Amino acid sequence: MTLAACDVGNAHPSPSPSTSPVPNPAATLAGDLRTHLDLLLGEQVMIVAKQTVAAANHTDDYTAYTRLLATNTAELGELWRRAFGNTTAMRLADSWDAQNEYLVDYTIGVVTHDSTRSKTASANLTQKFVPEFSGLIEDASHLPLDPVSLLLVQQTLENKAFIDDYGAQNLAQFYVDLHRAYVQTARLGDALSVAITDRFPDKFPGDPGLRAVNARVTANTLLQERSYLETMATAAQIGGRNAEAGFAATSVATNAEAAAKAFASTLGQDPATLKGALDAEMLALKNYAAGDGGKDALTKSAGDVAGLAHVSKQHALDHVNSLIKVVDDQRAKNFSDLANDDRSAATSTQPMGDAVRG
Repeated sequence: MTLAACDVGNAHPSPSPSTSPVPNPAATLAGDLRTHLDLLLGEQVMIVAKQTVAAANHTDDYTAYTRLLATNTAELGELWRRAFGNTTAMRLADSWDAQNEYLVDYTIGVVTHDSTRSKTASANLTQKFVPEFSGLIEDASHLPLDPVSLLLVQQTLENKAFIDDYGAQNLAQFYVDLHRAYVQTARLGDALSVAITDRFPDKFPGDPGLRAVNARVTANTLLQERSYLETMATAAQIGGRNAEAGFAATSVATNAEAAAKAFASTLGQDPATLKGALDAEMLALKNYAAGDGGKDALTKSAGDVAGLAHVSKQHALDHVNSLIKVVDDQRAKNFSDLANDDRSAATSTQPMGDAVRG
């Protein structure tokens, strides 16, 4: 911190020099890479879950969420392009798109009870996608082949588990396994970001393993997960799937506890108060979805969360307004805009996650 100079011989006080904010050690290109890579990998899992729910319930947002996978791949491809160049990035993106197609096929096989289709898709995931993508990652990043293959095999198993759960209407387990699959993605993202920054320090200066980066990544991924879970809860509520809405709300509450701890640990606070504010936000959103409340309660909850988490109130309001738009789409059955608006709500959490200073 800069101290103002004091000249005791001067009758007029000297103006205080402006102070410069202490730079956030997580705000480096290496920190950006790890954060965005983990977010995009986690987002893919949430989109797969959304299209699974839509396919099983025969709702018209199925096509929109399936198309959203291509948007996710395009942004992953841009990260890979910056690291590895155009040719390698295109190969990685093509392989990733193939994985998405296999996951969609697996979903269709499960929900239509077409065992041949689901078995073929499962074989394609493990026998085609995993070895191909692992080999591309090994060549591009110099990560060892076997650990990468194991991570991808495990991710495939986790993804299939939550798809199977929903197909069997094992809704409580669905949300447990969805969270497990979401968390699993960070193992690949973290390993890949370290390998990229080690190999290309000129492109991505900084240390992606810093404690501050850990805090930033944790906050971002929890907030993104929360946003997608909130809109899963309201979709089930509006669709009259009351049991599912309850399990989704329980998952949101579990996330709130983790998010409150993540923010409070960097601020030296008791997380209970922040968790209460996050729970109040979810209650206000449920009431809005039911038509039992206006936007005032949501606006108040956004201000409470912002104040306790030490983030911009405007950013918190932007996120709540984005959630309102998603709920409006769900209530109006505006399926053409729903998926993109859902993604906008999730990405609107990023400025709040980036504000964390671990």
